[in-house]
Amino acid sequence: MLRLYLDESGDHTYRALDSLASRYLALVGCFFEQNHYRENFQPSLEELKRQMFNNDPDDPVIFHREDIINACGHFRILLADDVREAFNVQLLDLIRAAQFKIIGVVLDKKAHLERYGKAAGHPYHYCLTVLLERYGGDLHLTRQMGARREHAASELEIWTRS
Repeated sequence: MLRLYLDESGDHTYRALDSLASRYLALVGCFFEQNHYRENFQPSLEELKRQMFNNDPDDPVIFHREDIINACGHFRILLADDVREAFNVQLLDLIRAAQFKIIGVVLDKKAHLERYGKAAGHPYHYCLTVLLERYGGDLHLTRQMGARREHAASELEIWTRS
């Protein structure tokens, strides 16, 4: 069983499309095998939060890019060079050790609206549809390959026993 997490970056409206800050919408999906997530990734992430930020369940640390970069809130401690370096090393080690796949969709909303006009759907819904199609394609491909491997293995076993 897989666990899929989604996050977006950018504005999900068709307003101010001449501004680069508003023109694009990105939606990213990150998916893990559920057991790996529960037994490895999530405990390691919580340990990193506990070590670096004294993570409190009543005031949880949530990794928002803007807060990390600007050293806001819980991340004020990253203003110290040695702390920021230790955090970066630990976070990158956590990511390197994790087993996951990422699917990303970036929509140029201006080009999309120009091409499809009134038929252009909601940007977020469009990105989500495309992302889920890719996710479903990966599931299909993985299962097909797994079935083929099992089939090939059983054929090999029969052939070697003969």
